[in-house]
Amino acid sequence: MKKLVLLFCFLCISGSLLATSMKLDSVIREQKYQALFGNKPLGLKDQKDLNLFLKSCDESFGSRKEAASFFAERAWEYVAEGKLDTASFRFNYVNALDPLSVDAYWGLGVVTFSRKNNPLAIQLLEKALSLDSTQSTLRVDLASVKLSCFLQNMSCGTAEEVESLLAKSLQQDPKNANAWMKRAQVAYYLGNIENAWTYFHECRQLDILQLDINFSEYLLQKMPDPKGFFKLKE
Repeated sequence: MKKLVLLFCFLCISGSLLATSMKLDSVIREQKYQALFGNKPLGLKDQKDLNLFLKSCDESFGSRKEAASFFAERAWEYVAEGKLDTASFRFNYVNALDPLSVDAYWGLGVVTFSRKNNPLAIQLLEKALSLDSTQSTLRVDLASVKLSCFLQNMSCGTAEEVESLLAKSLQQDPKNANAWMKRAQVAYYLGNIENAWTYFHECRQLDILQLDINFSEYLLQKMPDPKGFFKLKE
């Protein structure tokens, strides 16, 4: 399931491009594209649209929980395609269908993290985890946000918190290569280079596609690879 860099010369931006940019920015702030509708009561039009959607689901599915599961899958597809506005809109509707849907909070957390709002992303992911603490991948996603906080010197995450989340995740799923990779990074930042190498090789052995090969250069600057697999470039 789960999971643009445009360079413009300032002097070359036309008035029409600026107008388009302002329009897009306005759209992003619309309530239906905010996580949980911005935690505000819906306006009349949006509430009417939501009521019609719920009525349609009641007529088309055996239960609202079934409908929520169906639309959550579609919402994750929008996340994968990078259509964050549409994904947010759909996850909001999933939450309306099933307030206990883990996917709704999880998906909105991922979207919010993509929009660089780490504190809100953490709130949403922690809510999802409180609804289902067995989700190893969800715990890794939460650790990733807190790792981002730590690397940016933000107060929303520490290396120790990230390590704790990853350790718990790997207790639940020892074959989660992504968790091993992130744990290697955290060990490096904490100065535990030997552990970092151990975790790095765990990731390599499980899924080399999850391995950040460039990270080996940082480790090699601190300590030779105990397994002799990686070596400094001459």
